[in-house]
Amino acid sequence: MITKIRWNDRERDEVLRTAVHYYNKGGYTALAALRQSQMLVLPAERRRSMQSHSAVPDLLKELKVLAVKDVPRRKEVETTTPVEIMPPAPQEVVKTDAPVDLVDQLVNSITQRFILGLRESLQIAVKELEHEFKVPKHNPTYEAAGTKLPKVIIIGLLGDQVHLILKEFSDRYDVNCIDTDRAMGMTPPDADAYLLMKNFINHPLYHKYQAFPNHVLIDGGMSTLRMWLNTKGKDL
Repeated sequence: MITKIRWNDRERDEVLRTAVHYYNKGGYTALAALRQSQMLVLPAERRRSMQSHSAVPDLLKELKVLAVKDVPRRKEVETTTPVEIMPPAPQEVVKTDAPVDLVDQLVNSITQRFILGLRESLQIAVKELEHEFKVPKHNPTYEAAGTKLPKVIIIGLLGDQVHLILKEFSDRYDVNCIDTDRAMGMTPPDADAYLLMKNFINHPLYHKYQAFPNHVLIDGGMSTLRMWLNTKGKDL
């Protein structure tokens, strides 16, 4: 008999928070992001079965809501010189015997001045908005020094192995670990190197990635993978 696992609030929050990271990073469906997340943050005995969407509909719905909220919002436009649109000063009513057409001309002149001032203020605001939207967005794959990290796709690692590699090499590489089932069915994302774990992939998957000249067959386990990342990977 299969025991149904119920997560406590801490476990649920950790799984969702990590799943949001993978979902917004790209290359993961909502269900795949949840699977990858629980492999990283939960021990084996606390992991839930996620064979289909119907198994975790509540988690999938909450993940998508959190993913939308996690997208960085564009900062509000800051203007160096505040644009203040002032209404026209109230005109003192002066009794006059001037013809009606002369009064109309005076009113039209005041109105035109106000419209021109308003248009000039709006043009300034529009230019500042255009400048704001042309500012390049922050790229999280850049270090503080402004150097883009090499992007490495690793195929065939298991959950605990993924966690160890990300923890050890995320400061030197933009690492994306993909399981064999998902790698077989998806279009390979762009990368500087595709590292294929020989002991955990099948022949059709290997032939699929043979088409990329920058594929590397890791003939061994974690030690061989670490050796490649610490030596040949520096040339990327």
